[in-house]
Amino acid sequence: MALNAAGNAEGAIDELLELFRRDREWNDGAAKAQLFTIFDALDPKDPLVLNGRRKLSSIIFA
Repeated sequence: MALNAAGNAEGAIDELLELFRRDREWNDGAAKAQLFTIFDALDPKDPLVLNGRRKLSSIIFA
């Protein structure tokens, strides 16, 4: 959340994806929830959102 607040959405997304990859249920699914919060705040066609959603789907369905 600090990375995103500092304007580094890409870094925040990467960190949250890694947290989710390591432990999907960490802090009652907080990583996934925060990812969706960031995605919702950005333009749906933003490359960060598109890549982040693709990576999240890859982790979920792997």
